[in-house]
Amino acid sequence: MTATTALRSEHDHILTMIACLRAACEAAENGDGFDAETFQTGLDFIQNYADAWHHAKEEEHLFPALEAAGMPRDGGPIAVMLQEHVMGRSYVRKIADHLEEATRRDAVARSTVLNYTRAYANLMTGHIQKENGILFNMADQILLPEDHARLEQDYQTAIPSGATAETGAHYEGIVAMLCQRWDVDPREAARVGANFQCG
Repeated sequence: MTATTALRSEHDHILTMIACLRAACEAAENGDGFDAETFQTGLDFIQNYADAWHHAKEEEHLFPALEAAGMPRDGGPIAVMLQEHVMGRSYVRKIADHLEEATRRDAVARSTVLNYTRAYANLMTGHIQKENGILFNMADQILLPEDHARLEQDYQTAIPSGATAETGAHYEGIVAMLCQRWDVDPREAARVGANFQCG
């Protein structure tokens, strides 16, 4: 068990939620209706599981440990990951700012929600590819066994005070529920995410 094992597992859940949101976007764009509940649930998941819970583990624990092991923060993989976290949050703010109006059938708001949901999905899918395929492999090589053990313990305190009190298991259950709603296979979502090409 390494310091990236849990993070890789969480990536699979995030990719599965992204697949559900892509399906909801496609349905809305094809005239099958704007499923407000899916977008509301997805927004909650992104803000509290993907960002406040998962990204907190990376930003507050894993990345500092990599810096201490000699990886620079201001250049290379860590800098890229942090920049993409910031970009993702800006997309999520746009979704949050327009979701209420979108649920009231405002066409402009719906278009904004769909566009930024797709932008977030593309960004985070590529982001996860980079972490799984590059940064996490480097972490597994340069961190000492005691670093891995300490990080696994530190992850238990990664949830900021302003985040939801719900557990990771709660949000993973929500992903499973949306998989049924949108006929998404989590294994296929992870496979597609691993082979994703934006463009």
